[in-house]
Amino acid sequence: MKFYTRILAAGLLSLAPLAAQEPTPNAPATATAADDIEADLAELKQKAESGDVDATQQLYTAYALEGRTEEAKSWAQRYEQQLTAKAESGDKQAMMLLASAYLKGKDYMPQDIGKAVTWLTRAAEAGLPSAAYILGEIFTQQGNTAEADKFYKQAYTQYAAHTAQLSSPLTTEQSNALYWQGYMQLMGIGTAKNATEGVAKMEQADNAWAWSQLYRCYVKGIGVEKDIAKGISYARKLADEAKDGLMAWVVGSTYLKGEGVPKDEALGRRYLDTAAAANIPPAIYHKGTLLLAEGKAREAYEAFNQAASMGVPEAMTAAARLLLTGAEGVEKDEERALNMLRIASDRYDDIRAPWELGQYYDSVGEPELANTWYKIASDRGVIEAMARRGLLHITPNSGLNWSPTQMYRWWRAGSDAGDPTCSLYLNLFLFGFIPLVLILSFGVPILVVNRLNKKALQEEAEAEQRKADADK
Repeated sequence: MKFYTRILAAGLLSLAPLAAQEPTPNAPATATAADDIEADLAELKQKAESGDVDATQQLYTAYALEGRTEEAKSWAQRYEQQLTAKAESGDKQAMMLLASAYLKGKDYMPQDIGKAVTWLTRAAEAGLPSAAYILGEIFTQQGNTAEADKFYKQAYTQYAAHTAQLSSPLTTEQSNALYWQGYMQLMGIGTAKNATEGVAKMEQADNAWAWSQLYRCYVKGIGVEKDIAKGISYARKLADEAKDGLMAWVVGSTYLKGEGVPKDEALGRRYLDTAAAANIPPAIYHKGTLLLAEGKAREAYEAFNQAASMGVPEAMTAAARLLLTGAEGVEKDEERALNMLRIASDRYDDIRAPWELGQYYDSVGEPELANTWYKIASDRGVIEAMARRGLLHITPNSGLNWSPTQMYRWWRAGSDAGDPTCSLYLNLFLFGFIPLVLILSFGVPILVVNRLNKKALQEEAEAEQRKADADK
């Protein structure tokens, strides 16, 4: 049912959401407070009593927000009755509103898929393609492909009918119908799959839904040749015209990195600031990293702290790092920093947080605690922790099994990933320790041993290359 919300928002449905659960009642209002509420709602109540469905909805919402559950329930029940009466009289909008409420189970109305299907069927029969499409989704979820295909085909036919004669400029209904017709052709839903025609119709639709889908098509090469620059052009439309904060973040980060588009820091920063102002968490974190690179530690900390409060684990780690060091303008606070790092690591599985904790406990002389966090960091792929992980496998009482093989594997993995410490340890092991042991034990010349080691490494590299070539 992933398309329900998108379809119901197409101008065919505008039901304001309410929590499915009853609100927690507030403390009993005083007589004066209750009188004030009634006075404020008097005009709304008069409209609701005269049959104004919108007023009735606003009224029970207002009572719910005040914690007056019984009044809210009563007016919600009247709303359902009024809406049902309108739907029974043939009002298609009312049919869709009822279907939405029963489908999701909200506004004090329990979920009832049967009733939802009934009203969606009536709306589809009345000519609403969105109703037929939702029915297709419902029956798909239920595993009834025959019924799903029937309604998908009905939806496509109805969308096509809306686009048979187009005006200039397009009406909202025509634009929406073109998008859905194009999307169904792109995906092969309810009609034969035709990506070329589908993309062409979405480009003709030229609305926010189409821009969003076209961005994905061109960036991922779905139905068209991959073209990141063109995809980003649609993302910019979403950011500029639809005020889509998430797309502003996508555009900003793309131009800042120069991925598929010419690198443009000024343009990227402008979109990044727009996204951050729209409270997009990763954009706020990214802005913090740029501020830190500019030497503005205090401003960076504020951005990191904001993003951390929104659940961005990388921001928690970045803010904690500044708190631990007491960067310029940031008051040192080890307790808060360690708490943030533990939350980032334990609750959000952040990659870098365990490494930072290991570094901290090493610095205060608690190697056992440090080793615990280094182990977690290496398991998560932090290459700097792999040198320590290798040592732990040859250290008595480290808590890890004694294994020179594991030691070698961790050092080799870290070395291959570019960690200089792992490379140093690996070379000392291969060209220092092993030759020394062989000379002392068997009298083998060191030159021979080193040549054998180099040959073994070369053969291993060649084997890996052959395997990579075979995989291609």
